[in-house]
Formats: sequence, C-alpha cells, structure tokens
Amino acid sequence: MNIKEFYDSIGEDFNDVIGRLRAESRVCKYVLKFPEDKSFDNLLSSMKEKNYAEAFRAAHTIKGTCLNLSFNSFAAIASDITEKLRNFEDTAAIESDTVLDGLIGTLSEKYCKIVSGIKDIDVPEQ
Repeated sequence: MNIKEFYDSIGEDFNDVIGRLRAESRVCKYVLKFPEDKSFDNLLSSMKEKNYAEAFRAAHTIKGTCLNLSFNSFAAIASDITEKLRNFEDTAAIESDTVLDGLIGTLSEKYCKIVSGIKDIDVPEQ
C-alpha cells in the first residue's frame, strides 16, 4: 500500500500531514521511523513501574509526534493521558483513576494498528 492508502487505513487525513510536511517522500520518511520511537514502550513501562513523571513525559512526546504526523485520533488519546498524568506527584489520584487504564488500552490498540499498517507500506524507490 502507498502512504496515502496507509493514512486511509488508519482513519487519518493524508491531506493534513501533506499540508504540514509538504512532500510525500518526507511524510513517508517520518512515518517509517515512527516504530523506532521508544516513547510508547516508555509509557507502558513507566506506568508499570509507577514512575508517573516519566510516563507523563512519554505521553507528552507521543502526543507531539502524532500531531506532527497527523495521527490525530492517536494524539487525542495521548493528550488525554498527558492531562491525567500532568500532576504526576499525586500518585493516589493517578492510581485511583479508573479512566486512565482504559485510555492506555485504547492507545495500545491504535498503536498496534498504526505499526501494523506501517509494515505494509510499499516504500517508494528514491
């Protein structure tokens, strides 16, 4: 599949990202690098370790990266997680938040869909 078809497959707007990055080759370059970013893994491991400051940083990084790539629905969930972790020193509030686990589960599902789709992109020859 080409990069436009990839954006369709994940329910995102290719025109949005092309408006930002200006060239299909640039979009493809950065999308293909997305799975190399360790922010998602850092978020999950930080949550497991109850390192909420690091989890906040990881969620914030995910949000920014996804906004740049116009993975807007993914970025919206990361934004919600970021806000829930913003007061990372309030561990009791974080640990009692019943919505946070669901958000992380939804984020995980979307992450898997995006990474799986990236693997199916036919890389154009340069």
